[in-house]
Amino acid sequence: MKTRKKLLKVVLGIGLFSLMGCSSKENTSKVTLEVFNNKSENQQIMQTFIDEYEEKNPDIDIVLSSPPDAGTVLRTRLVKNDIPNIISYGGDITYTELANVGMLEDLSKEKFVDNIVPAYKEITQDLQKDKTKLYGVPYATNASGVIYNKELFEKYQIETPKTWDEFIKICQFFESKDITPIEATYKDAWTLSSVFNPLSGILADESLMEKRKENKATLSKGWVEPLEKLSEVMTYTQKDAMGTGYADGTQAFAKGKAAMLINGTWAIPEVQKANPEMKVNIFALPASNDVAKNKVTSGVDVMLMIGKDTKNQKEAKDFIEFLLEKEQAQRYVDQQFAFSAQKGIKQTDPTLSGISPMIEAGKVNDFIDHFLPNGYDLPPLLSEFALEEAKGKNQTDKNIKNTLKKMDEAYDAANID
Repeated sequence: MKTRKKLLKVVLGIGLFSLMGCSSKENTSKVTLEVFNNKSENQQIMQTFIDEYEEKNPDIDIVLSSPPDAGTVLRTRLVKNDIPNIISYGGDITYTELANVGMLEDLSKEKFVDNIVPAYKEITQDLQKDKTKLYGVPYATNASGVIYNKELFEKYQIETPKTWDEFIKICQFFESKDITPIEATYKDAWTLSSVFNPLSGILADESLMEKRKENKATLSKGWVEPLEKLSEVMTYTQKDAMGTGYADGTQAFAKGKAAMLINGTWAIPEVQKANPEMKVNIFALPASNDVAKNKVTSGVDVMLMIGKDTKNQKEAKDFIEFLLEKEQAQRYVDQQFAFSAQKGIKQTDPTLSGISPMIEAGKVNDFIDHFLPNGYDLPPLLSEFALEEAKGKNQTDKNIKNTLKKMDEAYDAANID
């Protein structure tokens, strides 16, 4: 407890820790909670929620801890058995590790989990070994897809595609009009994941990642088609795709130099910053020709958890319940340009109307890289594949085989419990 009282408080995301400021607030009659948060982007609104909660509950003092490199800090603290009361973190491999080693309280019996959109509850449980429990409450989500120039689509009376073949026909149409179909930003290797995640998530066997972890399947067999289609996507990008970074590519798309940009919802504000007049929207990348299989790739961006056996759990649960109230949940998605994992909370921004109904209906699947072991670095492997493809030697099959072999080797090296 003494150690927790010394935790430094983050004020409005500045990262300015003030031991004196924290100490001046100390009041032995108060219950103190720590919220450990890994997103710098949401520090301000989280602090606002904390201030509002403290005003309603003057006997509770909440410290927001949001350090740079939060993952490393959290792991270091856990090794010392210094577990925060509340952990606000993304639904990725870190959540899997925390859940599987018993660092989190099971929240499955709490009343506030009843309002979770079932698809996001399933996504959360898919990340943990024990599927009967729930160690985190999915709060806010994001998504990837195909951001498109709405004016160009309207000019040529093009409907957004529902299948892979329709998507390719649209690419071919724009190419016939001397318009670059897809602005690619592969100099930043992580942007290749925005293409690969929906392809692998939709096309591969649903149980592939679980079987791969148990060495009952290989990526060499499961990811052939996703790489084939990634190769096909690359034939519709601008010539210098491998030399174009995210910032430059987003600017180029905003200037109308391409019809589409495959990335996440987070890229839309960047496009609008570069060209406030541009009309854009987003659709889910239709990886399959089976419409029923196509979903929006969407992951849990903010998961709320309670540290195992931490003090003041009643108050911690009460604060989580406060965050989940409709007013706070709606303000969060509005301000953070996010989606909610709670029923009845809608994202109404017109630039997201192409995927919002699918997300609200729970027609989503998780980012495949959330299932990769800690230390597995997918983007460089995809980049190496893309560089070989860009050489244009018509050796795609060989490139796929070599890449998948490396992917399996990297997985084996990282898959250590």
